[in-house]
Parts: sequence; structure tokens; C-alpha cells
Amino acid sequence: MKKRRGENRNFLLLAISVFCLNVGFGVYFATFNNFIVERIGIRPEQLGFMEALRETPGFLSAAFNALVSIISAPIVGGASLIVMGFGIGSYSQVHTLLWLVLFSLIWSIGFHGWAPLQGTMALAFSEEGRKGERLGQLRSVGGFAYLFGLLLAISVSLIDYSGVYLLAGVIIAIGGVTILFASWNRDGIRETRFLFRWRYGIYYALNFMQGCRKQIFVVFAVFTLVKVYGISVQTVITLMVINQIVTIFTGPLMGRFVDRYGERKMLSLSYLGLIFVFMGYALIHNPWILFLCYCLDNFLYFGAIALTTYINRIAPPQDIRPTLSMGVTMNHVAAILTPLFGGLLWEAFSYEVIFAGGAFVALISLLVSRMISPN
Repeated sequence: MKKRRGENRNFLLLAISVFCLNVGFGVYFATFNNFIVERIGIRPEQLGFMEALRETPGFLSAAFNALVSIISAPIVGGASLIVMGFGIGSYSQVHTLLWLVLFSLIWSIGFHGWAPLQGTMALAFSEEGRKGERLGQLRSVGGFAYLFGLLLAISVSLIDYSGVYLLAGVIIAIGGVTILFASWNRDGIRETRFLFRWRYGIYYALNFMQGCRKQIFVVFAVFTLVKVYGISVQTVITLMVINQIVTIFTGPLMGRFVDRYGERKMLSLSYLGLIFVFMGYALIHNPWILFLCYCLDNFLYFGAIALTTYINRIAPPQDIRPTLSMGVTMNHVAAILTPLFGGLLWEAFSYEVIFAGGAFVALISLLVSRMISPN
């Protein structure tokens, strides 16, 4: 009973940190594309280069993993969120591409220190048999927070970009301070600092391809709507509000579906849907249809829950954290290459080529997901 109360307290602190992180992200993503077009005047190839450079701290995941072998995960995670908050808050002073890249790197270092630890702590703070449900609850918390961040972003018309980014940075830093109060007891579990095993090859491959598909959408989906179709920041915020309302109500349900039906079925469903989403962006030029594709992509992101529970199912406890960390590294190999080549492809051909490539990646992911054992 005492252990259960400790797990619930730790999970609550983690949920608060996830809430603060996603409030900041809501502000960031709602305004970023309009910010870089209106204030910086960025071009597609410059955006691709900047995003590729911003993703390079993903390779530090192994270093953060080794650090957690010495210092507890809540302390490393908390410090990471504080660094991230500083980087995003510093956008308030950005007026040139050089400073945009510099502060993007800073907040990226913090985020990539946090990213693998969120999953590790979520699994550690969850009861057996409810891992997927707990991850779904965190996704729902994140969706509600993101929605709140979008509402804050509306104030951009009142306090300008400088004010909203400073506010976002402070909120993320508060999340970092919160998780510092979580306890961390891993007695009896000897974890490896660095781990690469062929038995986890499917997990690595799916993470690599998820990095491709995620970056195509994160970097180019809204940018396409702003650059090609000229949609306003208010329209971007409306789309994101719809996305987060869907996430809030479907997150726990999708987590329970993963627990009930297994990772193989849920991942296959996710990748099949993504094929149609990417082909929609590649072939259809009606912005209203593209709005629908954008919202569907967010809904289909429940595949990330299935990937986390999959490695929890097949790996012994001492392998989970280093394997999640290696998954983040694989994800970011793709995250560096995708925006770089995507920006060049846009300049050489058109944006449709990028999304056609995303459909191909989703197809390969679907085939690989069928290799997962259903048991």
C-alpha cells in the first residue's frame, strides 16, 4: 500500500511536469511557423537546415542515459526541462536566423535530455497491467496542457511574440522544478549505461522511421499551410485546438486499446492510416482536406504508446531505460536527415515530393510492424 501511494505521488508529479512541458509546446508550435515567416523571413531550405541542426542533440541521449546511472532520473529530467525553458524563453530576444538557431539548439539539448526519461519514469511509476493506460493518461494530460498553451498563444496579438515565448519558457522551467521532488528507487536493478542488441531491432527500426514521419509533419505540414496556402496564426491555433481536444478524450482509450489488443495490431492500424494522411498532402490541394489530414495525423500518434509498451513487454527491467534511450537516438538520426533533405527537395521540386516520401516510410513501417510477435 505504501509503495502504491509512492507510485501515485510520483506519477502525479510527472503528470504536472508533462503538463507544464506541453503548455510551453502549445505556445511554441502555435506561433512558430508564423513567427519564422513574419519576423525572420525564413526560406524552406533554411528551415530544413535549422531543424536538422536542432535535432543533433538527440545523439546526447546515450550521454544522458549514462548520467542517470549516477544521478536519479527526476534530477536529470528536471535540470533538462529548466534548460529547455531557458532556450524557448530566449526566443523573446530573437530577430535573426543566427540567434534562432542558437537558442533552438539550447532548448533542444534540454528536451532531448528529458525525452527518454519521461517514458522511463512513466513505466517506473505505473502499476503492472496498466502501463499502456498510464501512458495514455499522460498523453491526455499533455493534450489538455497543449490546448491550454494554444489559448495562451492567442494573446500573441496583445503581448507580441516576445511575451508569449518568455511565458512559455517560465512554465516549462516550473515543470522542471516540480519533477525534482519525485523519488527514485531502483534498488536491485542493475541498468546498463549503453545498450545495443539485435533482439530489439524491430524497435530500433520503427523508431528510426517514426523520426522520419514525425519530422516531415512537425517541420513541413503547418509550414506548407502557412507558406503555400497563407493561413493565419488564428487558423493554425484552431487546428491545434481541435487536435488537442481529440487527444484529451482519446488518449486513455487508445492506451487501454494497446493493453487489450497488443502492439502489433495498434501499430499496424496507425501506420495504415498514416499512408492515407501523407498521400492526402501529396495529391490533394484543397486546404480543407489538408486540415483534416493534419488532425488525423495527430490522432494516429497513439503508435508511440504502443512502441513504449512493446519494449517494456520484451525487455528485462535493466534493459528498458537504455533501450528507450537508444530508440531516441535512432529517432534522431532520421530527425536530422529528414528536414535537411526535405528542405532541399522542396526547393528542387515541390512540397508534394516530401509527403509522398512520408507515405513510403509509413508503408515500410507497416510491413515491419507485422514482424512483431502477437504474444
